[in-house]
Amino acid sequence: MRNKITRRTLSYVLSISFIFVFIVFCKPQNVYASYSRYVTASSLTVRKKASSKGKVKGYYKKGAKVTCYKKKGSWTRVKYGSHKYYVATRYLSTKKPATTTSSAVANYGSSSISTLAKGQQVVNYALQFQGRPYKWGGESLTTGVDCSGFTMKIFQHFGYYLPHSSISQRSYGTAVSWANKQPGDLICYNAINGIGHVGIYIGNNRVIHAGSTATGIHTSTANYRSVNCVRRIVR
Repeated sequence: MRNKITRRTLSYVLSISFIFVFIVFCKPQNVYASYSRYVTASSLTVRKKASSKGKVKGYYKKGAKVTCYKKKGSWTRVKYGSHKYYVATRYLSTKKPATTTSSAVANYGSSSISTLAKGQQVVNYALQFQGRPYKWGGESLTTGVDCSGFTMKIFQHFGYYLPHSSISQRSYGTAVSWANKQPGDLICYNAINGIGHVGIYIGNNRVIHAGSTATGIHTSTANYRSVNCVRRIVR
């Protein structure tokens, strides 16, 4: 009798254990397969949350291949660097869009009047903030910005979107030689200890940039440090 009870108890315990293990290991996991899409907008804003009010974390250029995970309303969760953020789904496509590449201007004198005028507008706007404070990681032209935050916000005012990264900004716009630079061009400097720097050329071999907490937003000789490249953002 005792052996029968023991066997029944053991059988019951094993059955419960099996059910528990089955539930734990067979429970659907919150895993989503990734897939790829292409950006169709000229510049697609990447936001921390699935909302137009979400903090801007960066931008994708037109034609960029994006790793996607799942949709949330009209937003899609995507991989951006080592993080996962959101972009508007309507600007993603299964087909890569055609992109046009504007050639670099041959020389300063042959630049179109419209491009020169737009570049000067960028300069005039940027100079309004001379003397404003520097703030690492800042994105406010009045209360504080760092170098890439400054150039990002200045060009954003004219409808050109750059990422908040001095290194990443090197790949935006069109490459221009040092000899053919013009007011409004983006000057990208070589990194020092892994940290890059950017500024906006204002003419007469001068650049306006957010230098440091000691200088704030100020002007310097354009080649005051080693230059990596010049990019023409306005078009």
